[in-house]
Amino acid sequence: MSSASEFVHLVLGNVSISAFVTPEELSRIEAGEVVDVVLRQVTAVHSDVGQELALGDVACTFIGGEPSPFVPAPHRDR
Repeated sequence: MSSASEFVHLVLGNVSISAFVTPEELSRIEAGEVVDVVLRQVTAVHSDVGQELALGDVACTFIGGEPSPFVPAPHRDR
């Protein structure tokens, strides 16, 4: 599991997501930074179904402490 030792739990609509991130990633997420992470050993559970689904590792961008479907544009010096 490398250094991804911090457990995270998210609820997105009717879907509960559990995964692991590194301590540094968790600190940056909690600070509200824009951060790209790899959620490790992701497990999803839909509340209406109740069965766990293992999704493996999933890339995710967090903005303001929340998962975001948007990836910020790269910063360019002008």
